[in-house]
Amino acid sequence: MGRRFSAKTQSYISYTSNSYRMVYKLDPSIPMAFLTSAMISYNNSVVVAGPLISIGISRRIARIASGISITLGALALGWAMKTPQMCGWDSAFGAYIAILIPTLFSTYLGIPFSASIALIGSRVGGDLALGLIDYTWITETSLLWLVSGFLVFILTITIYRILGTALWSFRRISYILGASRAVVAMLSIASGILLGANTLGFLSSLECHRLLWLVALGGVAAALPGSVMLEGMFRWLSVRHLSVSSIQISVVVGIAIATLLGLPLSHTYALMISATGYSASSGMSIFSRRQLLRAGKSWICSLAIGMAISWVAGVLKTYLALI
Repeated sequence: MGRRFSAKTQSYISYTSNSYRMVYKLDPSIPMAFLTSAMISYNNSVVVAGPLISIGISRRIARIASGISITLGALALGWAMKTPQMCGWDSAFGAYIAILIPTLFSTYLGIPFSASIALIGSRVGGDLALGLIDYTWITETSLLWLVSGFLVFILTITIYRILGTALWSFRRISYILGASRAVVAMLSIASGILLGANTLGFLSSLECHRLLWLVALGGVAAALPGSVMLEGMFRWLSVRHLSVSSIQISVVVGIAIATLLGLPLSHTYALMISATGYSASSGMSIFSRRQLLRAGKSWICSLAIGMAISWVAGVLKTYLALI
């Protein structure tokens, strides 16, 4: 026998249900937040899946692990990212446009584009459009990138030399290589969790974290098949698990510190700096000077594009609202 409610209770339930339907039906930030999160997750998923593939895990399982870890990281730790002074739809609208349009074009044309760096630029552009520039946040984020870059570089060199000394002093190399695979797997999952916490958490902060669950759900897009060429960047490390470990530990430490401070830090940036530290320590170059210059140019362009598109979108939105 079904449970009966009073007429007043039924009326309240009906009103509440219809209100939620109207909110979700009329709120354009819901699909935009999800799509932007999915784009960012897919764009950065190779950072998690690549090392897993390098130790012999199948691409399919590596991708699934990437999507799950990013989603869980956003859900569990995304709230730690600082919210801007004017968080909400007005602040986030420009960021959504600044990520979605360039990412679609860059993916189609094969042009390098960093969604996570563009997201930082979109925050600045959105603040400019609203006339509320947070100089404290800009200063803190800039200092974080400078200090973390130096820290990750030195840390990679130090860890590589410590692990190298331990490897030479320990004769049972097979045991070390076996253990290093487990370490690489755990660090990859940790990297995915921090990617969700830092980058997706930063995206969620633009809307005061009210759509954190939806932004986190977008992390599942990282489980989709990715570029074999990008994943192949890690394949040469398949017999150098020690190298992967020193690079991964440095990246995880750098992103963890940034997340604790509530400030955004690009995984790609940390990875490139760490790989440069490995090259300086081992004498084996992972990236050529041309590749590093190309990466630097793409970061600057991504930052500028994110800032410009977010500013234009914010100005147009404000202008149309006055008409």
